[in-house]
Amino acid sequence: MNNLLRCGAVGATLALAFVPQTKAATDYLSRFDGTWRGGGSVTVSQLPTPVDVSCNMSGDRRNAQSFSLGGTCRAMLLMSREIAANITFDPGSQRYSGTYRGSTSGPATLAGRLKGDTLDLRVTWSKKIYDDNFARMLIKNNGRGAFTMQVVEKIDGKSVLVSNLAFRGR
Repeated sequence: MNNLLRCGAVGATLALAFVPQTKAATDYLSRFDGTWRGGGSVTVSQLPTPVDVSCNMSGDRRNAQSFSLGGTCRAMLLMSREIAANITFDPGSQRYSGTYRGSTSGPATLAGRLKGDTLDLRVTWSKKIYDDNFARMLIKNNGRGAFTMQVVEKIDGKSVLVSNLAFRGR
């Protein structure tokens, strides 16, 4: 279960025309408030096929420019993993940054920008996983009570979707 859920959880996104950027960022971050249930598939390096996971998460906007998202994901009845992410929006640079905890590789750093309703984050793992210690996390939240989270890794030189999760508010 080494890589199960390093896709973790975290979300924040923004960019609305004719709305001040800081206000739009605040509105986007508020989309993650509340409790969430979901799941999907995660590739675990030790197993030949992706594993189905189910997750319960809670999101909390800490202030106008940051939020946290965390909870537990479970797979194969016996395995579970605590995950958490903290994301902050910097109005000066228009960038999002933060940390993700839950990977067996240790804490990861997150950095990226909002593109429409999708937060495009570069994940830097604490140690090498697959080909390197980087991944791409895409979190899409259109504000309609659901969001998706995907993690793409380089494996043998090819971009591979290793995590594909969907969440609904409860």
